[in-house]
Amino acid sequence: MTEESPERVCAKLLEDMRSLQLSTIGPNGIPHCGYTPYLHRAPGSFYIFVSQLAAHTRHLLVNGTVAIMIIADEQSTSQIFARARVSYLCDAIRLTPDSPDYTSVLDNYQERHGKMAGLLRQLPDFMLFQLQPKSGQFVMGLGKAYTLTGDDLSIFEHTRTG
Repeated sequence: MTEESPERVCAKLLEDMRSLQLSTIGPNGIPHCGYTPYLHRAPGSFYIFVSQLAAHTRHLLVNGTVAIMIIADEQSTSQIFARARVSYLCDAIRLTPDSPDYTSVLDNYQERHGKMAGLLRQLPDFMLFQLQPKSGQFVMGLGKAYTLTGDDLSIFEHTRTG
């Protein structure tokens, strides 16, 4: 039995998971963790549609740097210490309704997340952000960590210690 490549496992993770964890920094310097559904458009852009009532949204409006993680479900992993996961450090860019991709991104987002996304589109406090990765790391399992490099972070370099 041959093991799948890290590129393929990471792509499947991004396709299968529907939400990401995000970490923002508030104006007082205190970190905040949250989660939200996302849309991934290759190569490398993530989109989130979030309420201004959420702390992470207010933080993104002040400080456009965000760390995100997409991680395999606990129920589908055989080793809790080695869940497949990919993390990125991103720049958050707010897309306004007059942005060229605004409608098509939200249409794709709604296709992925269903009826509730359509309802949220009608609420005035929801904002669309593009998360543009600057660096990344993929962990496929114990001893299988990769630094993501290249212009679109599509090159997987095995991380070694020492």
